[in-house]
Amino acid sequence: MRRLIPALLLPAVCLSLSAESTGRISGKVTTQDKKPIPGAKILLKRSDRNWSKELIADKHGAFLQVGLDPVLYDITVSADGFVPRIYPQQKIPLADVLLEEFVLLTPDQARAEAVAGGTAQVAPEDPAAAADSAGRDAFNKIIPLYNEQKYGEALPGVEDSYKKLNDAQASLKDEAAKTEVAQLLPKVARVYGICLALGSDRKAEAEPFLSKALAENPKDERALAGMIEVAKAKGDKAAEQQYQASLDAIHGPNPDVIYNKAVEAFNAGKTKEAKAELQKVQQLDPKYPEAYYLLAMVEFGEMNLKGTKQNLEKYLELAPNGKNAATAREMLKDPSLKKIK
Repeated sequence: MRRLIPALLLPAVCLSLSAESTGRISGKVTTQDKKPIPGAKILLKRSDRNWSKELIADKHGAFLQVGLDPVLYDITVSADGFVPRIYPQQKIPLADVLLEEFVLLTPDQARAEAVAGGTAQVAPEDPAAAADSAGRDAFNKIIPLYNEQKYGEALPGVEDSYKKLNDAQASLKDEAAKTEVAQLLPKVARVYGICLALGSDRKAEAEPFLSKALAENPKDERALAGMIEVAKAKGDKAAEQQYQASLDAIHGPNPDVIYNKAVEAFNAGKTKEAKAELQKVQQLDPKYPEAYYLLAMVEFGEMNLKGTKQNLEKYLELAPNGKNAATAREMLKDPSLKKIK
């Protein structure tokens, strides 16, 4: 596990060690199959007094620390998803380099393989650290579902992540780890709120999470979409319109949203309001077939036969195999419409 590198084998910048009164530690952190672990933490702690130094492995899993007093150090190596390992009483040599290759095991590997001999020991599992690791893993697993807008499928995982990370933050003793969790939690909370609003019937629970997300970023499109659904569930038309206006201001009006408003107005018997909304849809998207079909129904109800025929024909032009195509063709066979030019 450990070997000393003679001074003459080091690069030129490391020569002239004979005059030095300090030592160095250098090495790599790898997996059991020798793959580097970028971002691994190497904590050096002097055995003789209260002094510590944390190193972070680079993208190759490598680390280096110079200027160390030649005394005994307890070394703890850790990384997300791996069991921390402790290497106690490691001596930094005077005017020389201690070269180490630290191998970390996953929890399954650690359980399957007892560490035999040497100075390495598996550190006792910290419940808070375990909750932190489990929370991060759960969050990472739901990201593909979230990106695909499969909010209902993502909800159980992000809910589990949010709870575990909250538990970890309350119990972690390592201040650096606690700070990392505090920085991650708002991101998890935002995704949790969006999944609640857009993927479940628990929309009321989403509001505090989405409100915080919008306070941080008022142009958060998914949070705005979530708040629209929350407002609908509450029957708060004013809030719904407010959030919809904010969303429209970002990327322009959404024809689907306007069409849905037209459908609501039509079903409520408000044909003038429905007609105005449908005309907006046609202006935004002249190839939106369902807007033409519904407008034909509005025109038919108002006995505007010419408008009825024009909109039915446009619907069939855009969607000859659409869900209302058969009805549109039957209506156009009516003598009252056939004679309209």
